[in-house]
Amino acid sequence: MNTTHPQKFSSVPAAIVFGLIAAFIWGVWPAVSAFGINQSLSAMDLTALRLGVAGVILLPLFWKLRLGFFGFGDLSWQAAVLIVSGAGLPYVLFATGGLEFAPAGHFGVITPSTQLTASTIGSWLILKEKPSRIRLIAIIIILSGVALTGWEGLQGRGEGTWIGDLMYVAAGVLWAMFTVSARYYSVNSFHAAALVSVWSMVLYLPFYFLFFGSSLFEASVTEIVAHGFFQGFLTAVVAIIVYTRAITIIGVGRAAVFPTLVPGITVLLAIPILGEYPTMLEMTGLLIVSFGMLMAFGLLDRFISRH
Repeated sequence: MNTTHPQKFSSVPAAIVFGLIAAFIWGVWPAVSAFGINQSLSAMDLTALRLGVAGVILLPLFWKLRLGFFGFGDLSWQAAVLIVSGAGLPYVLFATGGLEFAPAGHFGVITPSTQLTASTIGSWLILKEKPSRIRLIAIIIILSGVALTGWEGLQGRGEGTWIGDLMYVAAGVLWAMFTVSARYYSVNSFHAAALVSVWSMVLYLPFYFLFFGSSLFEASVTEIVAHGFFQGFLTAVVAIIVYTRAITIIGVGRAAVFPTLVPGITVLLAIPILGEYPTMLEMTGLLIVSFGMLMAFGLLDRFISRH
């Protein structure tokens, strides 16, 4: 178990950069994944690309760290199960599978909100990182801002949408489990990425090619390469590494804030990509989330004390 405290404020800027990189990638993910599903790829295909590409990239590191069938490096098997389940195959199946039933906009609101809430509770009960009154207020403010940002997107409901929403909730709980476990077991960021990617690939690809593999070859080479790069490299490798690094530097309570930026980033990226401008409600939500983040990181207190 990790008994160290989050590093001092001097390390916070680096952690914020790491967290923002992860949040940006996650902010793009719902739109890119939904686009792929609307074309010729299924949720199972996207999962195969994500886990397959990431697993191959990190296989040499996996082997070097001795994470295979003879052990999990310096981790116990219980720790490995929690890490892989939280950010690996189960999480990906719930997050990607939910897109088959509910809009991507629902993911951007439900999953980050669930993750922030569950991570805060988990870090309090398990890591004994009791949030201050200011931090709790900041979390409430952030959740309110997230709800406002995605409110209009949540209005579009169809038959079976509730199934996707429940899958998004499950994804949020799993990601919170990864967040807390990474801190509890003091997992190195590259160690975590290799463990998650390779074990998920080994567990999923045989099943996929046995029952669903033929559909992937019906997609164009461009689609496969583009989604393989985004899903397998950016989302499954880069985002996990930088997010785990942020957890190591600033702890669970603060790092859990970054996924709540997903709906805001998605809204802002719609301007250059789709030519869609945010509504007043969405902009208000973005401002509220930003204010809550300043409180959560203690940046607002430092600014006030200096002035």
